[in-house]
Amino acid sequence: MTTQSPNPNLTEQEPFIPPFYMLILAAVGLVIAVIVALTQATFSVVGWGGLGLAILSIVVWGFMAPDQVRSILSGRTARYGGTTVLVTILFLAALIAIYSVVKGRAIRADLTQRDTFSLNDQTHKAIAGLAVEPKVPNIKIFAFYTAAQASRKDQDTVLFDDYVKTSNNKISYEFVDPDRSPGVAQQYKITSNGQLAVVPLDANGQPQVDKAQAVSLSTQENLTNAIMRVAASGNFHAYFLSVEGGLKLTDSGNTGLSQLNNQLTNVFNWKTQEVNLIDLTAPNSKVKLNDPTVDGEVLVIPGGASVLPDAQVKFITDYLDKGGDLIIFAAPMNADGKPTLATGDTLNNYLFTNFGVKFANNIILDQVQAATSQSPFYPAAIDFDSTSDITKNFAGQQAFLIFEQTDSLDVAPTAPADVTVTQLVKSGKDAYAKTDPKILSTTDTSQYNPTDADPKGPFVLMASAENTKTGARVILVGSQYFPANQYASLLSANVLDLEISARGLFWTTKFDEFFSKIPQLQSSQKPQDQPIVMDSQTSRTINFVILILLPFGVLIIGILVWWTGREKRVVS
Repeated sequence: MTTQSPNPNLTEQEPFIPPFYMLILAAVGLVIAVIVALTQATFSVVGWGGLGLAILSIVVWGFMAPDQVRSILSGRTARYGGTTVLVTILFLAALIAIYSVVKGRAIRADLTQRDTFSLNDQTHKAIAGLAVEPKVPNIKIFAFYTAAQASRKDQDTVLFDDYVKTSNNKISYEFVDPDRSPGVAQQYKITSNGQLAVVPLDANGQPQVDKAQAVSLSTQENLTNAIMRVAASGNFHAYFLSVEGGLKLTDSGNTGLSQLNNQLTNVFNWKTQEVNLIDLTAPNSKVKLNDPTVDGEVLVIPGGASVLPDAQVKFITDYLDKGGDLIIFAAPMNADGKPTLATGDTLNNYLFTNFGVKFANNIILDQVQAATSQSPFYPAAIDFDSTSDITKNFAGQQAFLIFEQTDSLDVAPTAPADVTVTQLVKSGKDAYAKTDPKILSTTDTSQYNPTDADPKGPFVLMASAENTKTGARVILVGSQYFPANQYASLLSANVLDLEISARGLFWTTKFDEFFSKIPQLQSSQKPQDQPIVMDSQTSRTINFVILILLPFGVLIIGILVWWTGREKRVVS
């Protein structure tokens, strides 16, 4: 009879699922939970599911391998590892406490050399100056960052917060995703992701979009300079004289000035007003020319079919003698031969004597260089002065001006004392002048043809004059219709009548000089910005050290350490 001994391993059979599988599941669940916590706005069901899987797997592992659990809790790992865990927990708690105190007291220290997270000294001084200036409007920064630029958004938030704090909340900011709000990006003329728009706010806290400044935050100085430009709106006035046969400031028809008016008021924040000389000369008039409290003002005369009375002319000449600014757009000749406002003897002689320029009582025609082939009464001009701030940007460009029914200007051979005259725009050489007013009403088109007696071009059609002693500035334009809506609407076709009209207003009032006086921060070259230049041999050496020597050197050292330890274990 054979005696069978019991199998001692029956109670220690391996489980159907190895216990370490549970640890793998726990690790997977924990990784899912961490990924959800770091990438999602809220800890979603997926994150809770991953966390639950990790906890459940650890519990199941404890039931499947109790010996391993006891070994961890009571073995050498627990004795030495427990102290490590405790020290780590205490260290993290201390960091959290320090962070809470620093955050609560808003303590900051920018350790970057490029002042990436805080205002540098010159920016801080400029923004702090805006904070105490009562005339400066509130300003908002719109930052157009996509979801892919989340890290940059976090970085710039710290910098923007410093702008807000330093400006005493006069500056605010808002992030806009251009992918989700393309209309807003287009409204502010944003052309690329990561751009900013700096815009002033009106009295109701609404953005004045037409005054926004688009800027790229490549440097802190760029953003600060945009803020300074938006803050300095200035106080500029343009008074348009209401005269017989003149153009109307708010008229939206072809011969109105509404587009020029909108440009001045909505884009450049000017104050415009249509006035008459009776109101100006009244003792209790609310309009005071040569007002020392404004940054600049100009009197504009848009036409005028009849001569002004001598008393009203004297008011204008007194205004100029005191340093006033004047722009005259001359009306065409009258059919009855009577002088217009611009060609009246009293005003015209004063302009010639005091500023060296006057209107000639004629009309300029051009059958070669004309804006329309149907009529020579629309000469086109492409000859721009290359020195004046009004015209120098367009000299040599593919652009032109239209002078409808225009007078020419006479310029004195020698300018008066302290006066500088600039011939801004000239007609083509094929232009010619007619002095008979019947030319405007005749139906015989053959009368339009030039004769040997007609003066030939080029003629001066627009000129400026400045008295450097009194500061008075004058611009004379041969055509009454030069600033009219019908030509302003052709700006996209390179017809620059609106552009030159606006620049004339800016020059007379020194509007551009006002903005050039606004403090602008200059980018300073930092040592860390200095480019590193190397030859090809140095480049190859650096690539060898970084890509081959360091990684493979560390690998070889690791292999040697492992091999040395292995030999010691074999010997022992």
